[in-house]
Amino acid sequence: MMGIHRNWRARAGNRLMLSCASLAVIGALVQPAAAQDNSAEQDSQVAPAIVVTGSRIVRPDYSSNSPTISVDDALLQNSGTAALETNLNKLPQFVPAQTPTAGADIQPTATNTPGAATVSLRGIGSNRNLVLLDGRRITPSNASGVVDISTIPSAAIERVEIISGGASATYGADAVAGVTNFILKKNFQGLEMDGQMGMTQHGDGFEYQISGIMGADFDDKRGNISLSMSMNTREASYQRDRKWYRDLWADENIAGTQYFIDRPGVNFGYSNLPTTLNGMFPGSTLPGGGVTVYTNPDGTPFVNGSWTDSSGIYHPYFEGFDQAVDGYDYKLNANGVMTQNNTDSYLILPLTRYNFFANGNYEINDWVGVFAQAMYSNVNTYTRNEPGPITSGWSVFIDPTTLSADQLPDDLWTLLNSRPDADAPFELRTLMPGNRETYTDVSTFNMQAGLRGKIPGTDWTWETFVSHGESQTYTLQTGIYSLERLRTVLNSGNFGQGFSQTGNAAGGGFGASTATCTSGLNFFVIPEGGYSQDCLDAVTADLKTRSKLRQTIVEANFQGELFSLPAGGVRAAVGASYREQEYQFINDTLTSDGTSFLDQALGIYPSADSYGYFDVQEAYAELLIPVLADLPAIKSFSLELGGRVSKYSTTGTSYTYKALGDWEVNDWLRVRGGYNRAERAPNIGELYLSSQQTFGVNYAGDPCSLANPLAWSANPDNANGAQVRAVCEVLMDRSGSDTAKTEYYDGTQDNSTFGYAWPTLVGNANLTTEKADTWTLGMVVRSPFSSPALSGLRLSVDWFDINVKDAIAPLTVATALQQCLDPQFNPLVLTDADAAASTQFCQDINRNQTGSLGNVLITYTNSGRFNVQGIDAQLDWGMPVGPGRLSANVVLNYLLKYKSSSLPTLPMVDYVGTFGTTENGLNTGVYEYRVLTSLNYQLGKFGLGLQWQHLPSIEDAAEATTAGGTTTVGAAAYNIFHLNGNVSVTDNLNLRFGVDNLFDKAPPLTNYNPANSASLTNGLLSGGSYSTGYYDTNGRRFWVGANVKF
Repeated sequence: MMGIHRNWRARAGNRLMLSCASLAVIGALVQPAAAQDNSAEQDSQVAPAIVVTGSRIVRPDYSSNSPTISVDDALLQNSGTAALETNLNKLPQFVPAQTPTAGADIQPTATNTPGAATVSLRGIGSNRNLVLLDGRRITPSNASGVVDISTIPSAAIERVEIISGGASATYGADAVAGVTNFILKKNFQGLEMDGQMGMTQHGDGFEYQISGIMGADFDDKRGNISLSMSMNTREASYQRDRKWYRDLWADENIAGTQYFIDRPGVNFGYSNLPTTLNGMFPGSTLPGGGVTVYTNPDGTPFVNGSWTDSSGIYHPYFEGFDQAVDGYDYKLNANGVMTQNNTDSYLILPLTRYNFFANGNYEINDWVGVFAQAMYSNVNTYTRNEPGPITSGWSVFIDPTTLSADQLPDDLWTLLNSRPDADAPFELRTLMPGNRETYTDVSTFNMQAGLRGKIPGTDWTWETFVSHGESQTYTLQTGIYSLERLRTVLNSGNFGQGFSQTGNAAGGGFGASTATCTSGLNFFVIPEGGYSQDCLDAVTADLKTRSKLRQTIVEANFQGELFSLPAGGVRAAVGASYREQEYQFINDTLTSDGTSFLDQALGIYPSADSYGYFDVQEAYAELLIPVLADLPAIKSFSLELGGRVSKYSTTGTSYTYKALGDWEVNDWLRVRGGYNRAERAPNIGELYLSSQQTFGVNYAGDPCSLANPLAWSANPDNANGAQVRAVCEVLMDRSGSDTAKTEYYDGTQDNSTFGYAWPTLVGNANLTTEKADTWTLGMVVRSPFSSPALSGLRLSVDWFDINVKDAIAPLTVATALQQCLDPQFNPLVLTDADAAASTQFCQDINRNQTGSLGNVLITYTNSGRFNVQGIDAQLDWGMPVGPGRLSANVVLNYLLKYKSSSLPTLPMVDYVGTFGTTENGLNTGVYEYRVLTSLNYQLGKFGLGLQWQHLPSIEDAAEATTAGGTTTVGAAAYNIFHLNGNVSVTDNLNLRFGVDNLFDKAPPLTNYNPANSASLTNGLLSGGSYSTGYYDTNGRRFWVGANVKF
């Protein structure tokens, strides 16, 4: 930490000197004029404007040389939800990142805020898209540098301008994919109130929003001040209340949604198996490597599971279960294994949000003015996951000699007493009482103040400002338990019945508290009346975390005309800025890696406290050069050049630059395009994240399994399968168990290409910048026709190509495993198993004492690269029809390439048309194309609109990486429609209404394999789930709203 932490006084002095310097050169500083309202036709929710976001130079025609769209507040208002990210994700340029459907995210870390709302342009990661407020940076929410857009004051939003062609030379390194710029209402006068409420047709998911803005001019219109506030509340809805989820839960070819069944049991290990085990379950072939025996409510035992023997033969076992297998809570899958559904899962997570915003400006004289802006938001969210399991790493071993005979069912005593070592502790398996839940409270404020004006005798303008913001996050996690206190209570005799213990026994109880447990915590024979509260209190460990991000910016800009050329005036913009960020994440002591080594939390993963700081000094310059004008086929041709130099305290100096062109052929055709170079510096999380363990999906499965189909696995059908197995056995020997490899290969091995992983992620202070080259080429066509049917036609088409090298991202678990076991990357696998297992990647892989895959250490690297290429198109049209006017808007994104590789030595894989990959920090969902169509009809004071979102069919991600393809289906084509209407009752009162998901369209099943014919001999399931980011799982929703102006 000392290497990161800077002397506070020195930093404060730097900021003060920069602030004073900025104010001292007011006369030489110039600012870009604010983006003006588009005067083009506003017939659709996605306005056809070509706006100036992407350049700091004021220009007469408000055109942009990069692919841009402008969204007015109609898109945000004509929706049943106030969630900005949900509405923006309708646009094909955005890919869902964190959304309201991420209701199972309960783990706060330095780089993850449960319940946050983020956006991702082009799907290349939320931290590669810069979110601005009136063209200025706002406060990020955590160490990853992303902005939680739920903190933006929705009541004050006028429109959203999106440039998706790269903008790092203009705004800074984060704008690799582009910029999302929220433009707020300026110089507002009067009072405007807005309210909306809605719910689903199932009567849940109730949401309402109340907002207001008021403003007034003062001092003979030399100044203006406005205030706004909004409150948004969203109630939860649940998966169990939707037919499509109940159908999914009942499907015997889809595993249950809960990881563990909720019945208590005893796990009998390989080295101490009961002699009566097979005789108690004569109808089952049980694994020799150990088995868990569960108990029914009446105490009778049952077994449930599957294993694959060393010959690759699949053996399911399910015997003795006497409860209803109803396909709702419990279900028996077609592969002979019973699974359970988590019937308490959120469909939409609950939220409460408050936003306050103040904006003011005052003209001191004709040349100088002052402005200020302040915002505050408070967002509360609740997320939920299934109860914490007592299993594997969170195991509890019970000494049977501490139990009286009535504490366990008779059959369980029979099994325990038939073990070779009958008095040996046995391993308890069960779920703890209550769901794991996280309450997240995020408070964010941002204040800006500055001066701006004009330089007398010129058209030059200037601006200088100081901005400071902080984001503080507090979380409370419930349903979490102290593992050591639980072990102590359960082993105190009869599962803690009558337990009482005072701490600090060595000090005679000095300063200590006393815990009691009246009923005990017997999961096999639940006490009459349930568990006493003192027992739960004795083992409960509610966790609290807090984090704080602080950002300060000092910036100065000026722009104006340098000189004139025959084709027009050459304009320039120059400026400089200083920005610093400081972040601290303080974890609960119980789950802090490196501090809580005698105890840990059951149900949550450890992570260490994190701290980081950086500052950056930047200077930029832009030129707008009119080259040609008023020539045949060249009404005008101009070049836009720009460059930025950034000196980071972490990675040194980096350069970004751009060269763009704009060719106006005639009144109806423009051609635009150019090149942008970006260098994204690593954020605080990527640099300084302390160890953070998480739970993740490993799509490679376990390559040590003999049934894994990967070409570099231990599968005996592979040429090097035996050598890979030898390395795997060395890794298993490191677990400290002499029987780990025998137990694994006798029954615990994973037999699929899908598995779970527990990576421990750490930052890398040696990271360098990632570099992105973006090319764009497009045209804008305005109708040259005068007929009513064609005069309102407008089309823009833009090709883009984003190529990123040295991409900053953590290696995936699958990549780390391949680096260890694939002879292509570790040639020692073929010659020396011990030496191969001693390489760095292999040393970072841990196997547990049953031989199964355990923790894998990974870090951020600059080893990746990716390339995204596609076409954006936008069509606008309108004409009089009957007594009213009909208008249409179509926005399309078509992908040509979406290639990625996590290592320089691996080939690039094109994921277009598949669900894609998360490597290199990418977001999943690489549809070949996406379309949003809006139709509107306005008849006087009445308006009616229909919105149509179309997603084509998509393949599973493995389709891109598997030679010859797979039989897995990604998802079928999907169409969803939203209806909206409005009526202007008076000039000041407008009513609106709508129906989202008009036809109650069910989400398509995703990632299922119809070729998997499940049976008791192959263990295969067709599988499948719902992708909540792209497909509506909430169903039909009704909403009404009103807006009144005074």
